[in-house]
Amino acid sequence: MENTKNILPYPLILKPIFKEKPWGGRRLETLLGKNLPPDVPIGESWELTIRPGEKSIIANGPLAGKTVFEACALYGISPFEDGRFPLLVKFIDAQDTLSVQVHPDDRYVSLHEDTPDSGKNEMWHILHADSGSSIILGLKEGVTREAIRKALDDKSLEDCLNKVQVTEGDTFFIPAGTVHAIGRGIVLAEIQQNSDITYRLYDWDRVDGKGNPRELHIEKALDVINFSSTDTKKIEEIITYEGENKKTVLVNCPYFVSELLEISEEAVQTVPDNFSILSILDGRLTIEFEREKVTVVKGDTVFLPAGPSDYTLSPDIPSKILKTQSN
Repeated sequence: MENTKNILPYPLILKPIFKEKPWGGRRLETLLGKNLPPDVPIGESWELTIRPGEKSIIANGPLAGKTVFEACALYGISPFEDGRFPLLVKFIDAQDTLSVQVHPDDRYVSLHEDTPDSGKNEMWHILHADSGSSIILGLKEGVTREAIRKALDDKSLEDCLNKVQVTEGDTFFIPAGTVHAIGRGIVLAEIQQNSDITYRLYDWDRVDGKGNPRELHIEKALDVINFSSTDTKKIEEIITYEGENKKTVLVNCPYFVSELLEISEEAVQTVPDNFSILSILDGRLTIEFEREKVTVVKGDTVFLPAGPSDYTLSPDIPSKILKTQSN
């Protein structure tokens, strides 16, 4: 391809990277149409990632088989710092409760971890929840460092934690320092800083096939926990309409902005200064960008670079899209 201008030539559909997890299941296949590897529990589908050893690969068009990083380099585009993309986009299927964990902020990582990773602020958008499903979000009021230590010793940590029942469509922001866990029976979309640093407080005494428990990081977790984080409210959404289409701003934080687009007629989207990530949650539609058209379906994730013109979404059937941009 001749590099005549610094614009990727068409919307890039990305191949997911599947992660086997002991708490995973098969619902990414039944709910989102993912072609999962057989006979293993899949907990995560990394939809967009550019980090050492984990680089999203393009699935469509002349650039198929190249990583997003390679395609951007070919066209002289640099939406990355130090070869890394600022965000990580996932789908998560929790058929069992995940570990109770907490993530550090940027400052703690820079001082205490020998890694190029950042801290980790994230959001969850619930795609499915079995009846009665809940998440752990923050601590009960008055819980202290000493109380956590005692609860870990006597196996009563749940008494210190806020449980929040969830339903499809709920959205939660999880700042660094917030103790949290995804509960059994939940499928969600996760938008996060591009970091894989997790400090586990407790893992329900689970063991692997050899009888070994997963590693815990109690001292680091206690260092980074925000003991005043007791807010269990879901996000207060900002909703606007344009014709028959609905836009809901889910999260707008210093690291990213995520919107839910529910479209039943043609919609024109403004191209931002850097990029857009479109995760198709339901439906089927055509994306037109730079006079190129790409058809996408439920479960697809698309990378759209910055460009000089807007792009158009034309639904064949009513569609839901999780749209994310970096701040």
